[in-house]
Amino acid sequence: MPIIDFHAHAFPDSIHRFLPASLRSQAKFWLKPVMKSIHQAQPYMRLVPDSIRKKTDELSALLPLPGLLIESTTQDLLLAMERSSVDKTVLIAHPPHMSNEFILKMCQAHPEQLIAAVNVPVGQKSPGAKLKEYIAEGAKLLKIHASADNEGADSPRYKALLKVASKAKLPVILHTGCFHSHIFYKNPEASHAQNFAPWFKDYPETQFILAHMNFNEPSVAFDLAEDYPNVHVDTSWQPSEIIGEAVRRIGAERVLFGTDWPFIGSNISVGLKRIQDCVNANLITSEDSDLILGGNAVKLLGLAASDAGT
Repeated sequence: MPIIDFHAHAFPDSIHRFLPASLRSQAKFWLKPVMKSIHQAQPYMRLVPDSIRKKTDELSALLPLPGLLIESTTQDLLLAMERSSVDKTVLIAHPPHMSNEFILKMCQAHPEQLIAAVNVPVGQKSPGAKLKEYIAEGAKLLKIHASADNEGADSPRYKALLKVASKAKLPVILHTGCFHSHIFYKNPEASHAQNFAPWFKDYPETQFILAHMNFNEPSVAFDLAEDYPNVHVDTSWQPSEIIGEAVRRIGAERVLFGTDWPFIGSNISVGLKRIQDCVNANLITSEDSDLILGGNAVKLLGLAASDAGT
């Protein structure tokens, strides 16, 4: 069974143009244990009282930035995938920093490893028509990020995108959960998972993926998945015990492995270890692990065995 990372990003090479390759290599070595510690500690921030976390979120959002200057390009991702034996990755656009055109170009250049998820930006004229263009160019998924867009679920623009995605049978990845960072998000509250419940009902044939399991409130994501069979979750930002709870409540068949690389540590191995820890702790079975790590993604994306890396 292949390993498929259902949630990752990559920046253009220009982000590193001021750093010599030798300096980047040394920095990766020295920064790796620091970033790994950040990655491992991040899920437990949910235990901090909300009044405090609102303040710490603003500061903690800055922690990954040094790592992005060192390890965040497509080539970095491909190397990280190779080191961790990841066969394929869903590469997600986030305009303007990671444009749809750049993501599609990278996926066209590496079709065996990368799968394109586009994110039609605010201000795009005829968003539905633009999404159709991206589909023709190879987009396999649609990403919607309400916190970054500062739009509600009743947005006509979102409705136009969902109409096209539904007709094209495109899975839709939703950024979910409230991370109180106004540095990156115009409206952190807009991505509460419950905001999107009407979509799950109105588009029953569309498969929705709740990225990050609604972050600090995963139980809300599980409630929604129990109510709507077209709702899935990914494992990014979540510790082993929450991943195990997801499997217990909604079944392994709707849980997808995701890392949100290169954020929170640029470390795919941490995410993989969380799945293995679930197996070791008898929270999930080895069969569940196979589904989470790749089997579910193969089915959701309609990949043939020859395309899936098996």
